[in-house]
Amino acid sequence: MPILDVITSLAIETITHSVQTLLLIGFAALLRFYFASYGYPHLHYWSLACLSYGASELTRVVTGAMAITQPLQINELAAFTNSLALTLQYLAIVYIGIGTYSAVGKQLPRRSLRYLGYSLALMGGLISLMLLEPSVSLHTSQSDSGVMRFLVPGTLFVAIGLPMWFNVKEGIGPRLIAFGFLFVAAKNFVVVGANITMTSPALDWVLSVQAVFTVIFLAIVMLGIIIWLLESERSNSIHAIQRAEYLHTHDALTGVSNRSQLVSKIPLLIDFCRTNGRQLTVCLIGISRFKSVNESFGIKGGDLVLKEVARRLQHFDKTPLSVARISGDVFAVVFDHLKSRQLINDLGGELQNTLSAPIAIGEKNLSISVGVGISRYPQHGTNAEVLLNKATIALTESKRQHQASVVFYERGMDDEFTQLMDMEPVLRRAFQDDEFLLYLQPQFDFDHQQLCGFEALIRWQHPERGLLAPAEFLPYIEQLGLSETLDTWVLDKAANILTRWTAEFNHCWPIAVNLSAQQFQHFQLIEQLQSLVQKHNITPASLELEITETVAMSDLHNGMSVINKLRNLGFNVAIDDFGTGHSSLAYLRSLPISKIKIDRSFVRELQINRTDATILKAMIRLAHGLGKRVIAEGIETEDQQTILQQLGCDMMQGYFYAPPMRVELAEQLIEAELNEGRKPLPGSLAAATH
Repeated sequence: MPILDVITSLAIETITHSVQTLLLIGFAALLRFYFASYGYPHLHYWSLACLSYGASELTRVVTGAMAITQPLQINELAAFTNSLALTLQYLAIVYIGIGTYSAVGKQLPRRSLRYLGYSLALMGGLISLMLLEPSVSLHTSQSDSGVMRFLVPGTLFVAIGLPMWFNVKEGIGPRLIAFGFLFVAAKNFVVVGANITMTSPALDWVLSVQAVFTVIFLAIVMLGIIIWLLESERSNSIHAIQRAEYLHTHDALTGVSNRSQLVSKIPLLIDFCRTNGRQLTVCLIGISRFKSVNESFGIKGGDLVLKEVARRLQHFDKTPLSVARISGDVFAVVFDHLKSRQLINDLGGELQNTLSAPIAIGEKNLSISVGVGISRYPQHGTNAEVLLNKATIALTESKRQHQASVVFYERGMDDEFTQLMDMEPVLRRAFQDDEFLLYLQPQFDFDHQQLCGFEALIRWQHPERGLLAPAEFLPYIEQLGLSETLDTWVLDKAANILTRWTAEFNHCWPIAVNLSAQQFQHFQLIEQLQSLVQKHNITPASLELEITETVAMSDLHNGMSVINKLRNLGFNVAIDDFGTGHSSLAYLRSLPISKIKIDRSFVRELQINRTDATILKAMIRLAHGLGKRVIAEGIETEDQQTILQQLGCDMMQGYFYAPPMRVELAEQLIEAELNEGRKPLPGSLAAATH
C-alpha cells in the first residue's frame, strides 16, 4: 500500500479518535454532574467507563500521531500502546457492566465480583501485549487484533445489553441504552467479519469509518440516559405523591392505620353495625413503662417493640376490623362480633397474653405488659371521637392500677380524667417555678431518746390554695408519669441539705428519701445516685433510700439486684409501709435491706387490737434476728410509744415527737440538741451495722 495512502488513512482515523475522545470526556463530565445531582451509583460507574474509553481513544490518537510523523519506520511502541488502549477499553466495559447491574438490580454487585472484573480487564491487556506485533497502523489486518479489539468487546456488550433489554420493562430510556449496547456489539461483529473476509484497501476503509458508528452509539446512549433520568424523576414524583397519601392514612413505622384513618373508618363500621344489629368494640392498648424500654434498648429497640406489637395485633386470632397506632405507644383494635361484656373482657385478656410473649431485641428477650381500655357502640357513644375519648379514659384508669388490666369505660370516669388533664400543665409549671417544698420529720432512737435522722416529705406551696399536703397532688403526679421528676428533685434537695449540714454542724444526720416505683425501676438509678453523691460531696450512707414493700416484691429478683448494688455503694435501703404486703415475713430474709418501717396502720390499732401487737412482735424479732433495724412511724400517743418500746422497736417517728417541719426548723432542732450537749448517735450514718 502506498505510503501516502497509509498516512491518509491514519490521519482520518486519528481525527475520528480525537473526536471520540472529546465526546467521551464531555459525556463523562455530564454523567459526573448527574451523579452529583441524583446520587445514583450507576451514573458514577458509567462516568468512569467514559473516562476509560476516552483514555483508550486518546492512546490511539497519540499512537496515530507518532505513526504519521514516522511513516517509514516501525513504531516500537505500537504494540504497547495498542495493548494499553485495549486494556482501558476492557476496563471501560467492566465499568459499564457494573453500572448496568446497579441500574437494573438497584444494588451494586459484590466487591469480589467487581475486583474480578478489574483483574480480567488487566489480564486481557497483557494477553494482547503478547499476541500483537508492532505496527505503524492503529489497525492491522491480523485476525488476532480483530478478535482482541472488536470480538471480545462485542461479546461483552451483548452480555450487558440483552439482560438490560429484557429486565427493564418500563421506560424508553433504558431500552435506548440497551439498544445502544447491542448496536455497538453488532458493529463490532461486522468489523470482525470484515477483518476475516476483506483485504486492504477495503478493510482499511471499514476500519476507518467504524468509528462513526461508535459516535452514533455514544449519541444513543447519552440520549437514553437523559430520557431515563427524566423518567426516573417523574416516577419519583409519582412515588412521593403516593407515599404522602399513604403516610396521610398510615403509620410510617408500623404500617398500620393512623388515628385519622381510624377516625374516618369508624363511621362506616358504625353504619354496618347499626344495619346488622351488631355492637362495635373499640380497644385501646397502651404499653406499660414504654419510656423505660426506649431508655434500656434505645430508640431502635423501642421501634422494634412497636413493630412487633403491630404485627401481633394484625395477626391476632380474633381478626379485628381495624388496627391502628394512634399515638406513641398506644394502639387501637376494633371488633364487631362480641356482645357479652364477659366475652369482651376475655378478649382483652387474650390481647394481653398475646402481647406479653417475649420479644427478641438483639440477643435479649423483652416481655412487656399492656393495659386495655374499652368503649362500645352504642352504649358509650355514636361517633368516632367520643368512642376513642371514652376508651382513652378507660386506658388511663387501667394504667393507674398497679398491674395493667382490662378496664371498661364507666360513667363518672370523665370527671376524674378531665381533672387529671387540667392538673398536668399546673404541675409542670409548679416544677418550673420551684413551688414544691421539702419538709423534714425527725426520727428518734428509743434507747437513747435522741435525734438520729429525718424523713424527707414533700409539700406544695400552691400560689392560690396555699400549702398542700401530699395526698392532694401526689396521685396526679403518679398518674401523669411525673414521679421520676419529683424523686430527682427531692434527692437533689436532700443532698444539698446534707452538704450544708456537714459544713455548718460538722455532723450529718441521715435523711430518708422515698423512691417511687418508676424511679426504683429506672435502669440509670445507680448512675444517677453516684453522680448525685459526687456532685454534692456527701457520703452515700447519709442518704437513706426507702421503697415500699409492694415495689420491692413486684419483681423480687430485679429488686434484690438493685438493692445489692446500692448497698455495695454504701447506701442504706429501708422498706417502707412494711406489713401491708402479702409475703412480708416469708421474703424479709431475702431482701438485703438495713431497716424496715412498720406501717402506721399497725401502730394506730395497737391499743385496741392485741392481734396487731402479736404480729408486730413477730416482725420485730425476725428483723432483729436478721440484723435489721425497725422504725415505727405514725406514733401519736404515749401509750403507743410504751408498747412499741416494750416490743423492742429501735426507732420512732410521729406527731407525738415532732410533725414534719421546714428545713429551718429542723436545723433549729439540731442546734438545740447540740446546745444541750447531745451529739449525734454513734453509727447513725451506718444504721445497717446496728
